[in-house]
Amino acid sequence: MPKSPTDELLQQIVKQLRTTREIPSTALGLRRAAVQDAVDHIRGDERFADAQVHQHNPQALGRALAEAPAASGLVAEFGVHRGQSLSRIADHFCDQTVHGFDSFEGLPEAWNGSGKDAGAFDIGGRPPELPQTNIEFHVGWFDETVPVFAAATNEAFRFVHLDADLYGSTRTVFDELGDRFLPGTVVVFDEYFGYHGWHRHEHRAFTEFLEGRPDLDFEAVAIGHMNLAVRLRES
Repeated sequence: MPKSPTDELLQQIVKQLRTTREIPSTALGLRRAAVQDAVDHIRGDERFADAQVHQHNPQALGRALAEAPAASGLVAEFGVHRGQSLSRIADHFCDQTVHGFDSFEGLPEAWNGSGKDAGAFDIGGRPPELPQTNIEFHVGWFDETVPVFAAATNEAFRFVHLDADLYGSTRTVFDELGDRFLPGTVVVFDEYFGYHGWHRHEHRAFTEFLEGRPDLDFEAVAIGHMNLAVRLRES
């Protein structure tokens, strides 16, 4: 009697669990080490002491949205992909335009430390169709769209979701729009830590940004599976 699709799926799950639990894996060892490294980093820095801790990234994003300042300011997401988080952000800030930046052609280069090559997350170069009407898309590579946006407005940021993954892409946002990040701005990094090489990407870009802005510091608002939400403050 042939196996049903459900039986085959269960068999695959059991096989994967056995592999994970019984067979030594360099990749899994690196992931565990990276997570422990992130835990040590968090526990050694008082700026993380009062952060809420969530098991999943969407929960941490929700907390960050609740912490966004009431004052007016720009709201943007850098790295939209299929728009799940952008939809949530647009719903929260329903009374203003929410800006979404993405090439929709995937990563511009390989994401070292992950298994993602250049072109990962490609959805054909076109934004997703979302139900919210307060979203403005900026389609193209960040080094093309972000400078144009910077020249068109001098408004400060209220809330920023940085889902750019890569150091270079995240650094472009800070280089072009760094003066729009002020005390009170809430920033969420979607893949901040917990994977091999996490020090070299969003974390590195944020660290370098703060080094160049001695007037700014941060306090962590929420920590998720891999993401980090912070509120900027005066140093």
